[in-house]
Formats: sequence, structure tokens, C-alpha cells
Amino acid sequence: MKRLDPATRRAAMAWLVLFVLLFLVAAWFARHEDFSDLDRGARTLVRQGRAVALERVMRVISVLALGYVLLPVTLVCSVVLWRRRHHEVAALLPLIGVTAAGVLALTKWIVSKPRPTLRGYGFPSGHVFGVTVFVVVAVYLLWLYEMPRRTQRLARAVGAAFIVAVGYSRLYVNAHWLSDVVGGLLAGLAFAVVAVLVLDGRLR
Repeated sequence: MKRLDPATRRAAMAWLVLFVLLFLVAAWFARHEDFSDLDRGARTLVRQGRAVALERVMRVISVLALGYVLLPVTLVCSVVLWRRRHHEVAALLPLIGVTAAGVLALTKWIVSKPRPTLRGYGFPSGHVFGVTVFVVVAVYLLWLYEMPRRTQRLARAVGAAFIVAVGYSRLYVNAHWLSDVVGGLLAGLAFAVVAVLVLDGRLR
């Protein structure tokens, strides 16, 4: 298994600070509805340009990013790693998933921003948050266990495309504003960096 070198850990910490600061700024503006014009403009653009034939596809993509899907997949990965005697990582993955769910719920409660449908707790998007954490940690694990570089590149490309698709699907089905999606991405990146640093630290 590989480890993050000191320079990479310092760079990760710098990115973490940046993601947290950007998220706090986005949360502040979202809480005070300063993004309302941008949100409404993005909603109009997506809703007017949408194709009815994509409705089912967008809803399926949204379902794939649910915690009810990502958490069981995480547990399966944890079991596989445990059977291969990677006990430290296997034990931490479910903890990361549960902690992510708790952090998300608390953040939504604090910001308490309505969705386009006027239901509460729109910021940040839980779907985008969850799938971002899942993809980043998965890419890290592929690097950690030294999978072939082609596999790692493919995983990064597919993962990034999936995050974008999930974000778009949340706008498409009118479940979130654009600011919710951006908030979910920033929060997900920040949490994922923490998860990677924790994993790397424990493995040391």
C-alpha cells in the first residue's frame, strides 16, 4: 500500500481549508438568499431546456446517489477489504459513511434553506455531497492499493462525470437550487479530504 508523502498531506490540508472557506461563504449567502437571482436563472435554463425523455434517466441517476444505495455499497466494499485482511480501512469505511450522514443532517438543519418546491433543508444537496465523498474516497482507495493506472484514470473520469450528472439531475427534477448543488460539492470535497487524511493517518 502507498502513503501520502508530507508535501501531499500539506497540499491536502491547504485544499481542505479552501473548500471549507468557500463552503462557509456559500452557506452564508444561501442562508440569506443572496443567490436567488442566480438560482432562479439556472432553474429556468434547466427546466425550459429539458427533454421529457430524460425524466426517467435523471430520476434513476438521483436514486443511485441516495444514501440508501451508497451506504450498502460502502458496506460491501468494507466486507471485501476485511476478507482480504485490510482491517483498518475496512473498519473505517462504515464510520466515514455514518459520520458523513450526520454532518450532512446537521449542516442542513443549521442553514435551513428551502428547496424550489418550498420543502425545507435544501442546502447543501445531500445527493451531491454523498456521491462526492464516495467518489473521492473510492479514487483514493484505488491509488492506495496501487491499482493499474488505466483503472485509476477511468475511475476518476467516470466518478467526475457521475458527480456532474447527479448535480444536473437534482436541478432537472426540481429538487434543488444551483447553490444547493454547489454547496453539496464543496462540503463533499471538504469531508472527503478529511476522510482521506484520517485513513492515511491511521495507516501510518
